[in-house]
Amino acid sequence: MISFWHWISAPRHGWQLTAFIFGALAIGCGVLALLASTTPRYRKTLVAAVTFLAGLYYAIEFLIPPSLWPLDPPRNPFSEVQPLVGTLTQIIWSFALFLGVWNLFLIHGRAVAKRSRGWYNSAAFFISFFAIMGAGLLKDYAHGPVAKVSQSVFTILFSGFLTSLDATMFSLIAFYIVSAAYRAFRVKSLEAGLMMAAAGIIMLALVPVGAEITNWLPSTGFLSALRVERMGYWLLTSPNMAAQRAIAFGIAVGGLAMGLRIWLSLERGNFFDRQL
Repeated sequence: MISFWHWISAPRHGWQLTAFIFGALAIGCGVLALLASTTPRYRKTLVAAVTFLAGLYYAIEFLIPPSLWPLDPPRNPFSEVQPLVGTLTQIIWSFALFLGVWNLFLIHGRAVAKRSRGWYNSAAFFISFFAIMGAGLLKDYAHGPVAKVSQSVFTILFSGFLTSLDATMFSLIAFYIVSAAYRAFRVKSLEAGLMMAAAGIIMLALVPVGAEITNWLPSTGFLSALRVERMGYWLLTSPNMAAQRAIAFGIAVGGLAMGLRIWLSLERGNFFDRQL
């Protein structure tokens, strides 16, 4: 089995590479045609089986130690084909990215063709997509003056437009953050009062004027703990860090539970509630 995977993943050249490419395309088209011709019931079963087998491989490769395999020398045979599986995973992700781009083309192309409301935004999408894709490809593969012009265009589009647009978007979001902070800082309970006090101390600790307020306190001894910069540092490194670790642990447990549900096809919120 291992030798078969090594033979599949071996580098090809010349007519063998061409044959492998067309063979893979033919097999892929055949699988898609077979999947499209089956009934929705068996289609869901096939998708669930492929999902389970894909997750089972990584579970076996990670959980079973090499010493438990009856091989000499002791090794995990699933670990030997992990580079090939990783390459296949990257190829599948590439196809998923292609489907996402194709979906964007369909949606925005339909909007431009029908001149629907806001169609100029869709036209701007096509212009920006092909402009930065063309400049990015030409700057790496072209030579001479074309490469220099492409590099300049890519720098203008990326550093000039994209970076500025990102900064503009986040600056607009800042107004909503200030509005939300104003509503949260209204002292209506003990928790809100503690949060407002902690936020005020941290903000003062991060600006020079905060250190000047308590500069009259000694830098050593018991009273030095009351300096604004030290209180802010303690809040960031002790209570805040503990809360962040608790939130991260909860997110990890939730992600594990969601991963198990998707792996075992118990999650009905993705593709199982639709007609495949």
